[in-house]
Amino acid sequence: FSRSMDNSSGPVLLFTLLLMQNTSSPKASSPPAGYEMTEPPFPGAGPSRNHSLVEYGLKLGEIAAASVVWGVLWLISVMGNFLVCLVIHRSRRTQSTTNYFVASMACADLVSSVGSAPFLLLQLSCGRWVLGSGVCRLARYIQYLTPGVQLYVLLAISVDRFYTIVYPLSFKVSRGKAKKMILASWLCGALFASPACFLYGSNSNQHCNFFLPSSWQGSAYSIIHLLLVFMIPSLFIILFYQKVIKYIWRIGTDGMTVRRTTNIVPRTKVKTIKMFLMLNSMFLLSWLPFFMVQLWHPQETDYRKSSLLFLAITWISFSSSASKPTLYSIYNANFRRGMKETFCMSAMKCYRSNAYTITTSSRIAKKNHV
Repeated sequence: FSRSMDNSSGPVLLFTLLLMQNTSSPKASSPPAGYEMTEPPFPGAGPSRNHSLVEYGLKLGEIAAASVVWGVLWLISVMGNFLVCLVIHRSRRTQSTTNYFVASMACADLVSSVGSAPFLLLQLSCGRWVLGSGVCRLARYIQYLTPGVQLYVLLAISVDRFYTIVYPLSFKVSRGKAKKMILASWLCGALFASPACFLYGSNSNQHCNFFLPSSWQGSAYSIIHLLLVFMIPSLFIILFYQKVIKYIWRIGTDGMTVRRTTNIVPRTKVKTIKMFLMLNSMFLLSWLPFFMVQLWHPQETDYRKSSLLFLAITWISFSSSASKPTLYSIYNANFRRGMKETFCMSAMKCYRSNAYTITTSSRIAKKNHV
């Protein structure tokens, strides 16, 4: 009888255990505490909603101040350099070989203002890079293209000023030669800036790198770019202007002109030399921090410090683009007259003024000839 009870109670005990396990299974299969808090209640919610101010750690006041200053510089640069190109294109009195170089520099500033500066402000205001790796490479490429093109154009201007003042009869930069020198400047600048397309990019953290990588490729490119784009052209520019200044200083000044036995340097050309000396000094000093920091290779582990450093040096370099039109209007009388002609509201008034000037100059020329 005891054996029969054991045999019959086995299935009953097994059924009872299964029943108890089934009744306790909902508690065992329930998610652990806090699991629902890790999932956002709807798409787009959660930590990613505050991502715009978390990655770079910039405050709203800092972003607002940077946006105001950067916007003012951008507006002055775009309007001023566009005005330079418009005046040189429409006014005949400004269509000289030297102003062709000036127009080329203004075009380079416009390319930088449109193709690089707005993306930096968007990156800092959003707190991350949202335009992909291709646009990141393009923005950094333009940032390296602009100083290279302008330095080689400044070198061409120094060559033109040297031969115009010191050796006016042996060599003359014609319009055709000026166009070839401008084309060579753009080609050299584009060639030396091309490695930036491969060294920069946007990583998985949606960040477009501010500085060159600290690898051997980045170090080699920063040294080569510094030598070929900044140091060597700057040395040649300083050498040419030193010879020009020494020449002018040696022969002395005499009132309105600077005279020599076989050569007369008008005062307007001397004033043009002063303008380009100011322009070269301002350009070299404003772009020197950019090249030095790229040679230093700062580590981008602290996004706040790296973004503020990059913003500061970009402000300094971009300020030269905004100040060039002001220098042109201060030192160049023909440019000021060209601005008046461009913004003349009455075409007939401009026509009468030009006709009066031509008639008066022709009468004076006839009297002198007689």
